[in-house]
Amino acid sequence: MSALYQRGASPDYENLIHVDRVHASLYVSDEVFHDEMERLFYRGWTYVGHESEVAVPNSYATKPLGLQSVILTRHEDGSLHVLHNRCTHRAARVVDAEQGSGARLQCRYHGWSFNLRGDLMTVPSAEGYGANFDKSGLGLVPVPRVASYGGFVFASMARTGITLEEHLGAGRAAIDQINGLAPGGSIALSAGWMKQRIKANWKMIIENQVDGYHAPFTHGSLIRANRRFGSYRDRRESSPAKVRDFGMGHSEIDHASDYRDKGNTLRWSGNIEESRLPGYVAAMNAAYGFDEARRRMIDGPPHTAIFPNLFLAEMAIMVVNPVSAGETIHITAPVMLKGGDDLNIRTLRRGEGAVGPAGFIIADDIELSELAQVSAANEQPEWLLLARGLHSEQVHADGTRTAGLMDETTQRAFWRQYKKTVGVPS
Repeated sequence: MSALYQRGASPDYENLIHVDRVHASLYVSDEVFHDEMERLFYRGWTYVGHESEVAVPNSYATKPLGLQSVILTRHEDGSLHVLHNRCTHRAARVVDAEQGSGARLQCRYHGWSFNLRGDLMTVPSAEGYGANFDKSGLGLVPVPRVASYGGFVFASMARTGITLEEHLGAGRAAIDQINGLAPGGSIALSAGWMKQRIKANWKMIIENQVDGYHAPFTHGSLIRANRRFGSYRDRRESSPAKVRDFGMGHSEIDHASDYRDKGNTLRWSGNIEESRLPGYVAAMNAAYGFDEARRRMIDGPPHTAIFPNLFLAEMAIMVVNPVSAGETIHITAPVMLKGGDDLNIRTLRRGEGAVGPAGFIIADDIELSELAQVSAANEQPEWLLLARGLHSEQVHADGTRTAGLMDETTQRAFWRQYKKTVGVPS
């Protein structure tokens, strides 16, 4: 066994994480996983849901926050809340359904009920607790900090810390970009979710989403069959597409650089002509003016990882929810654009082909992630390399970094922030 990793011992993150490599134990260690939950998913800002999932007053959705079950609610006054999904009486889970509506959340064990702000409203036969029983302090426990940006709701179980906008930093541009493709200025996650349980560490999955190096090999059959992926097939090394480190752990594959090089709109939606989506094009022109609408329709959607668990996967939203060191729940929803009805129909069909049960992309990624997880448990070789493009990476005045499409700048971005959070105990 490596001297750097001993089961049951506190991980030495300073020596396990380097600029150009990370130790394989970080993907398999239970001790590491425990630190991640406490120092990253609970202490930092973690994505929990989208405002459109609780679009109307008195609606709610259950979500994971690390290993905790929480309830995202919209109270009757319109305010958003994230509440621990545990009855304050005898610890029963209050809500089992993934989504629902109603002015009250009632525990099925003894009938205690709460409003969607978490206040305890009724206690059956409350006289049994005596004349001095005070229910005012027995409401569902709120997560201390909740904030939303562009409809994306994040929560933190730390009472103090940086603001959500500070956490998102330059990554806010990706959220603005996806909302900016909607003629109505916002998206909705209203078409349902696909959920997959993957036998792989959560970090392998989020790293893979912004890896431009694997596509020609992992997705080779799709690339050979689909002309949209010509930049990967024909000129992978010279493609104008870039990878970018936004800072704070956020990173992207910037396909817009390639789309601008081609100069045609809607390349990101299967390289189709504008005449195929007349309603969407007309609505974009009306909302933003011809020139700005054309810029947005050329650049397309983001391909961006928001640290730690959110991926803006072009016309889908993906969320990575850790279960254990070797298991992850991965959920995906198609992006529905407000005012983009004809494009929304196309997005649904394309989503089925990409991430559905018989999809061409996610199935490949899952298989390779699971294979990598099995081998990560081997004792040799100890290190995973992240050095590609390190010598040619450009560092800009605003602190962002860019490199070529197939470079590992995005992986280094993740691990740089990871070391700052998980590697520093409270």
